[in-house]
Amino acid sequence: MTKTTVKNTINDDYVLQMAAKDSDMAAMWDSIQFNSGFLVVRPSALSQQLYQMMRQIAKSSRKDNDQNALNKALRMIKRRGQHGRVLQVNVLDRSKFVCGVDYFEKSGRMFPKPFNHSGGPSNSSERPLVVHNNWIVSKEAKIYRFREHLMWLYDGNDQYYSSETRKYLTYTNAKPTMFSATSKVIERELSALKTALAIGYLLNRVVILPRFHCPVARSQCPLNSLIHIKTFDSIFSGRYRESSFLRHPKVPDSVKHGVTDHQFDLHVNQTSNIMISSADIRRLFSELSAKVLNLNNLLPVRIDLNGGSFDQEFSSRLQSAFRRSSYRQFR
Repeated sequence: MTKTTVKNTINDDYVLQMAAKDSDMAAMWDSIQFNSGFLVVRPSALSQQLYQMMRQIAKSSRKDNDQNALNKALRMIKRRGQHGRVLQVNVLDRSKFVCGVDYFEKSGRMFPKPFNHSGGPSNSSERPLVVHNNWIVSKEAKIYRFREHLMWLYDGNDQYYSSETRKYLTYTNAKPTMFSATSKVIERELSALKTALAIGYLLNRVVILPRFHCPVARSQCPLNSLIHIKTFDSIFSGRYRESSFLRHPKVPDSVKHGVTDHQFDLHVNQTSNIMISSADIRRLFSELSAKVLNLNNLLPVRIDLNGGSFDQEFSSRLQSAFRRSSYRQFR
């Protein structure tokens, strides 16, 4: 269970105390029911009875997780009551304690909002205190989403953000034309990502993801809208960064301001794909010292992965990393 707490001017403990005042339990609302992952419980006789019932339900049914068990127990205990008193349950302030589907999806937050001049997100007065990173499957997908939204600070032993020596590669997916077929757009953008990962492998550069284009209304979307992040991470963890990476406060200024633009020389009327060898990639870019190498448009570029000079093991792993999925990663 993964959460992030965003500090506000309101004292967190005070908010929780007021929410639980005169109640046995106050819980985050999970869009359709009470959330078992973030709540305040008073040690009353009724709340203890609630958790005993919840434990019995969870033990008796493999289909019921802790949240289903909690909500079933709530319905049961409310019907019974005890000594004339009914279990008092409150919902935590929905604007301050927000579940994943409400914060990310229903609000249309696919990426972090622009920062203001003070360095924080705009409209900071509207920020919640707690965002529960649920309604998405797998630890890898949760971490990816938090990173994409600049809500992850852990740097790790590999200095995920703060490395002064690591080099990066980035590019951009141009907005599709209004007549583009959605399936073809997705196919081309995922192919461009494979090209970027191959170039990153050849140059020992970490790929900074672009923004992709969703099937719905051709809006911009993150990578978890298109492929299964857990599968992708099993092969490329550490070899890519989220599209908002250069906005993260822990990324050194030498990296943020060390972007150099380069692009493949294409003919003005180039419409078909161009094939380039691994030797040409190294010849063109291996001597560049820029912290971030921006190759702009990679849609028409293909790396000759079948050439004798390319690592065939990497080619095989590249193909198996791309398993299609949807935003919530349920499949």
